[in-house]
Amino acid sequence: MSNEKGDFVFKPKARIIKTIGEELISNDNVAIVELVKNSYDAESQIVEIIFDGIVKQIEVDEKKNESKKKKKEEKLEKKYIAKNNASITIYDEGKGMNFEIIRDVWMEPATNFKKQEKNQNTKRKFTGEKGIGRFASAKLASKLILVTKQKEGEEIVVEFNWDDFSNEDNYLENIKVSWERRPTAIEIKNSGTILKLTNLKSDWDEDKIGELRVALSRLLNPIVPTEDFLIDIKFPKGLENLSGIIERPETLNRPDYYIKGSITEKGRPDNFVFFSKSKKQEEKLIFSDNEFLLKDPKRESIAGKFDFEFKIWNRDSENIKNLSQEINSTTKNVRKDLDDLAGISIYRDNFRVLPYGNNNNDWIRLDFRRVNNPTKMLSNNQIIGYISISTESNPKLKDQSNREGIIEGQAFEDIKGLIKLILNEVEQRRYTERHGENEKFLITKESLFERFSLDSISALVRKDIPDNKVIIDAVEKKDLEIKEGIVKVQEIISRYRRLTTLGTLIDVIIHDGRNYLGKIDTKMHIISDIVENSDFNKSELLEYIGQVQNIRKDFAQLFKRIGPFSGKKRGRPKTIILEDIIKNQFMLCHADLERLNILYEISDTSSSVTMDEAEVGIIFMNLIQNSIYWLENVNTERKIMVQIDSVETNELSIIFSDSGPGIKNGTENDIFKPYFSTRPDGIGLGLSIVGELVSEYDGEFMLINNEVLDGAAFKIILRSRI
Repeated sequence: MSNEKGDFVFKPKARIIKTIGEELISNDNVAIVELVKNSYDAESQIVEIIFDGIVKQIEVDEKKNESKKKKKEEKLEKKYIAKNNASITIYDEGKGMNFEIIRDVWMEPATNFKKQEKNQNTKRKFTGEKGIGRFASAKLASKLILVTKQKEGEEIVVEFNWDDFSNEDNYLENIKVSWERRPTAIEIKNSGTILKLTNLKSDWDEDKIGELRVALSRLLNPIVPTEDFLIDIKFPKGLENLSGIIERPETLNRPDYYIKGSITEKGRPDNFVFFSKSKKQEEKLIFSDNEFLLKDPKRESIAGKFDFEFKIWNRDSENIKNLSQEINSTTKNVRKDLDDLAGISIYRDNFRVLPYGNNNNDWIRLDFRRVNNPTKMLSNNQIIGYISISTESNPKLKDQSNREGIIEGQAFEDIKGLIKLILNEVEQRRYTERHGENEKFLITKESLFERFSLDSISALVRKDIPDNKVIIDAVEKKDLEIKEGIVKVQEIISRYRRLTTLGTLIDVIIHDGRNYLGKIDTKMHIISDIVENSDFNKSELLEYIGQVQNIRKDFAQLFKRIGPFSGKKRGRPKTIILEDIIKNQFMLCHADLERLNILYEISDTSSSVTMDEAEVGIIFMNLIQNSIYWLENVNTERKIMVQIDSVETNELSIIFSDSGPGIKNGTENDIFKPYFSTRPDGIGLGLSIVGELVSEYDGEFMLINNEVLDGAAFKIILRSRI
């Protein structure tokens, strides 16, 4: 018996059409947005969305806070359009369709009609290319009547009953859709399309309608509105106050800050402009080749060029109150405007890409990023903005099949990284403005805890009321209690400081630990092979055993270097050689130093100091890690220098410098402030911790001019225990 061969063909069930509409379109508002997109693609100047039906009311329980302990329930009435006997009509004045387009295009799911060059829109870029948006009507209603007409053409009427597609046993090819050709138009005068949706599948309450208005307001860029496309929405009696042209609220015209500009094809900033409301002027931002770079790893963007504009608001009560007075509104309405439109949207060829910018859609994870530095970093609800991409300029940013999102990949990750770099420019300037632009924050010998001393009050009491022993004793007792408390707090802070380097140390342990274990494993395999040989060479075996012991010693050295950073309580500081401890920190960072080909040089001196080894480690680990991060930005020789000099008997001077891009202009005073960082994801505590530790040794920590290398240079002066 010979083998048989043949071919199979797909035979789709009828319910595939309902699946497309109901399962690929996430909700009713998205469905209406998809249908409005079709009107835009048809080059219509306006689209009308008309809801018809009976408005009813329903009582809902809503809790209102009266106090922290007591809550009161109120019965509120909410209006809604009941789905029974209700309808939605979407009417546009676009190009319309003829009989052949309906038969050969509209009736072909996933058609490539819009992609064909001969059908390209002459006025606008198409917002839909996958050919599935039309089935959004199946999400909204059971029945659809399509009426369409081209200029000087006949009127076509097509009736769809989506329930016919629910039969799980029937095949798609067996479902018939009736049509009618009208040589004399009845409903459309010139050209356009009408979609009449009846037998709605759900009610439309005030909240849902409000969400629809927001979705439609964001459909076309609310910051840079499109002038040649209007959306008019109408509701029946009882909800007519929600009717009208979709417009942006006045709140959007009054941001506290904005930044706008372009990103080039290679990911470089172009024509950046920053505005601060308090300064009342725009600032043009200029960047060197060593700034505004994608990192981890350092790379050029593959996302393509795009334009952007981000508007930012300070959302504290005072600012919101002032804004509401400016626009003659209420704080409640201002907050609602910002809540409704907050987020960063993506517009492709001037039309919004869902779901980016939706409520609670923090796709760049700005809120998560802000957890590490709430003082400086912006949250998602403070920003209303957009990036504008195009099919032509951003081919690697492709839509998902359900039209709700862009496919994850390197290009999309580059977009996220570039947005963080853009926002970082705002965050730095906003921090400076809100924390006092002219405020000096130099680290001096005064420790943070010296401010809690009662010595001055005690001296004043002894001078003015020397005979009042009760008050003098009370002040001295309280002063002693404060000092004892400070000692305990300092011990706790000291433990936590060691933990600030935990992430770096874990990376070191994983990298070097695997390396050492790999070497030991290799040697043990060789030893095993030697032993299995009956006439093995004893001297050769001893040589390999010695090599394993040397690797073990190197491994032990790793833990010895890390040991001082443990969080356990420590005894009195020991006398140490400062240069040795600094060298240990460089050795802990050797993987990054080797990866980036960074050279380092430490003074050929031997400075004996009585200091906590972990605190010295924290100081230089922070400085080294900062240098490594910024040295990656330069393409010239990468080098770090540590120069140590005993200027006087009781004073030690340390200059730490690198050949990186240096400290950014305008941030010289801010870099020492807690939570300020010029890194997009920086926590901003490194230099602040260094300064506080130095001050505890009666020292100073300052930024100086780099006379040896081209980058940043810091000077540390230690006066205590030297």
